[in-house]
Amino acid sequence: MQEFFSDQMTQPIEWFGVTHILLIFGLILTLVLLWILAPKIKNCRYEKYIRFFLIGLAVIFEWRVFESRMLNGSLFRIPLCGIALYGLLYSIAFKKEKLFKIMYFYAFGTLLTYLFFDTLWGLDRWNGWTYFGAHAAIGWFAVYGYRVLNFTPTKKDLYQSMFFLGIYAFIAGYATYKYGGSDELFLFNPPVDFMNVFKEIHHIVYLVVLISLAALLMFGMYLPIYLTEKRKNEPQKEEIKYSSTLQSSNE
Repeated sequence: MQEFFSDQMTQPIEWFGVTHILLIFGLILTLVLLWILAPKIKNCRYEKYIRFFLIGLAVIFEWRVFESRMLNGSLFRIPLCGIALYGLLYSIAFKKEKLFKIMYFYAFGTLLTYLFFDTLWGLDRWNGWTYFGAHAAIGWFAVYGYRVLNFTPTKKDLYQSMFFLGIYAFIAGYATYKYGGSDELFLFNPPVDFMNVFKEIHHIVYLVVLISLAALLMFGMYLPIYLTEKRKNEPQKEEIKYSSTLQSSNE
């Protein structure tokens, strides 16, 4: 047990090995199940307990990182996944709809982290479990807020989210350039090796690709909401159309 909670690294997870694939499958499965079960959770008298159970899991998974990053670090050294986790956790816990609508679009980092993780710990260490658990919680909160609490981000919220991220990235980039330290938003150091190709061409090219990718992924976060809301509104439109037709025929 002492070894499990120690900071000593052993064998890291192999990229796209069996363990990695099972982790990705597990994440997707929990998100799909939460999406499907959300209507039942919403109408359940135990909804509050379920919500705070998820929040409690996130706190347990993130606490060590929170201590080192927030209590012993800088506000502008928080990575985008950290912003998403803390923002979504707060908005879900206290039902802050507007904050959720902004933070929701940063949750795309969950899947990217599972695909291209950068943890040096395997699942034989608590640090490995907390890494993947905290990132999974971001996805859980994003689904929970939309499907259970009915917080529905709009295209306007998407643009506002992009605007705030741009301001944060500018300050974080300046802090990294001026004072050095960790590049949590990957503005100077690519998150994965194959993106070094763009940096070798020119750093501006790399930034354009990075920004374009982030914007594309944020639009991708809006797509399931857009499709779901469109499908919800179709019966209403058909009903209005039918009523108008019936009224015209009666006249």
